[in-house]
Amino acid sequence: MSAVTVDPCVRSADPALLAFKQLVHTWLKLQRQLEDVLDPHGLVLSQFEALCKVEAAPGMIQQELVSHLLVTKGNVGALLDRLASMGLVERRPDPLDRRANRLYLTAQGAETTRRIREEHRAFIDASFRDLDADRCQQLQSLLKAIEPQ
Repeated sequence: MSAVTVDPCVRSADPALLAFKQLVHTWLKLQRQLEDVLDPHGLVLSQFEALCKVEAAPGMIQQELVSHLLVTKGNVGALLDRLASMGLVERRPDPLDRRANRLYLTAQGAETTRRIREEHRAFIDASFRDLDADRCQQLQSLLKAIEPQ
């Protein structure tokens, strides 16, 4: 007689597991919808995030951008190569450190980022339309409580 094994992913009585599964399910659905916002612009989420970070801090170096994104140093290099080839970002030599390049949005990059930001805001408003400000703050607090360090 063999022991019956129980898949922990289907235990419906575990509130933490159910909450985790709901969080992942919700994020994946939101991510797909956000990709639909970015796709007409030929961008993915990490590229849009990079554009926003460079817009917020023009002249940052690549290493600074790495610390703001959830991607590896190597991935940021390829990501910036792609954004530069699209005419959205430019690298300018740092006059004080010849090993470093400073990152700036091009005029096209600034306009593209502005348009996407408007569409992104509309997406967020639609996604959170059923939550008032208090519930949004509560959700933010709950998510911060489980955020890994």
